[in-house]
Amino acid sequence: MPETKHYRPARSRRLGIARATWFACCALLLPLTTLALSPHDIPRPVRQETNEKSSVPLRVLIVGGGPNLEYNQVAIESNVRYVSKLLPSDAIRTTLFADGDANHATVLYDDDPHAMPAGERVLRLLLGGRDSESYSPAHYRKPNFGKLDGAANRSEIDRTFNRIAGEESAAAPPEPLLLYFTGHGSLDAANPENNQYDLWSSKQNLTVRDLAQQIARLPENVPVTVVMVQCFSGAFGNLIFEGGNPKGHSTDRDIAGFFATVPDRVAAGCTSAVNEAEYHDFTSYFFAALTGIDRVGRRITGADYNHDGRVGMNEAFCYSLLHDESIDVPVCTSDVFLRRYLPMNQGQEAVLFKTPFKSIFAWATPAQRAALDGLSARLHLAGDDRPDIAYQQFQGRMSARSFTQHRSDGTAARRYASLRTEGRALLKQRFPSVRLSDLELTGADVRTALAELTKQADAGEWKELLDADDALDKADAEAEDGAIADSRVLRFVRLCKSVMLAHRLGESGEKAVQARFTRLQEAESRTVLPPVNRQASSRSASP
Repeated sequence: MPETKHYRPARSRRLGIARATWFACCALLLPLTTLALSPHDIPRPVRQETNEKSSVPLRVLIVGGGPNLEYNQVAIESNVRYVSKLLPSDAIRTTLFADGDANHATVLYDDDPHAMPAGERVLRLLLGGRDSESYSPAHYRKPNFGKLDGAANRSEIDRTFNRIAGEESAAAPPEPLLLYFTGHGSLDAANPENNQYDLWSSKQNLTVRDLAQQIARLPENVPVTVVMVQCFSGAFGNLIFEGGNPKGHSTDRDIAGFFATVPDRVAAGCTSAVNEAEYHDFTSYFFAALTGIDRVGRRITGADYNHDGRVGMNEAFCYSLLHDESIDVPVCTSDVFLRRYLPMNQGQEAVLFKTPFKSIFAWATPAQRAALDGLSARLHLAGDDRPDIAYQQFQGRMSARSFTQHRSDGTAARRYASLRTEGRALLKQRFPSVRLSDLELTGADVRTALAELTKQADAGEWKELLDADDALDKADAEAEDGAIADSRVLRFVRLCKSVMLAHRLGESGEKAVQARFTRLQEAESRTVLPPVNRQASSRSASP
């Protein structure tokens, strides 16, 4: 079993992971081979009457939650609630979340430090600093989506697949299955093609091959859609191969998968901040495009790129490539299939990206064209040489040797550190009984210090420290913008490559491989969830 590494979430920042963790991870998790992977509580939407019932109900398994309380962030719970509300009323659903008890306070959420009284914010900065629990205190509440069917652990997953396999064997016609996983993932450094989804308590996690074995137990004629949004989730694209092994034969099963990011990158979406309107992650964009309603009830349009009156999952995927304002680099099963059957070394890739953009655009689907055009605009790329330019940017900006971590020049950090050191000295001098390592605002001495700091802060005496903290927030936001811009470069490069590989497969590939790829494209173009119809609104969940 690979070593499990969890990624501490940011308190109120878009990436959904801690600043220090993000910057440390990037240099390690963005090798050049990333390009060539081988094989808020909204009212329930009212569904359009024509789509409310289907002849064959959809079966859904939702698995959500972190491996423990500290990593069971409110954004994960929000994902479970959002996707649940989008399901047809006749869907047969099973929800496995955290420890499985809806009466246990297992959902982590945090206060916004900037909403605190100035004196309390100053004291928390002096005692614990910006990245401590003291600065942004954690709280827990019960899950806010009603009945749970069990815990997010291996035994419950086994039991669920046992039941589905038994019920599906008697179903005629077979009921399509949607698997949705939201939470945390861990990288298997020795074999990143077999990464894992981190289950509750982490006693036994779910690897790619574990999930492949579960799916293999289902009748062959059951269509399966997999959506996974955890870190390193792209490895689960290998579910299209027998046993989940990228060296194995392609399975004949009707299966399609969509994943938040490539196998060696962290993903966004595990924040403990409570404002759902500010969530930017693959779940938010993919399901909003697919159903026409985002997680806070706003109407989403423009994803029906081929104008056939419906949004296929392939269209929702391309919508996410273009619009997702996060570090995510989404992957779909056809991406994985193409890279398995048309492998390339770096030299071959360099030649491939000399292909004129007009040719790539002509070979692309309508959804891919929209993403190529939109990403070109976002990246300020124009002309027929844009694939080569983007490829060179990828090599220069995001290779393991030269990836820039998007830190600021350090001025803001040094200013903040200096002022905090001075402030801690003053606090110790004025209140010698207050321990500077004390992270709890309790005790008579601390309360006395808080009262005095509050008066001083209200009089403006700690303005420099608070301003330095704000300046560091601004610098961090700019660094995040740089990381998101890099993710767009990688999305554009990967999309260009997928289009070119698909064209090459169609021209010279083996007939059997061509036929399997066509069936995979058809599976990805399904509409697993029909559109919903409700008045647009904008609400945020309360803690």
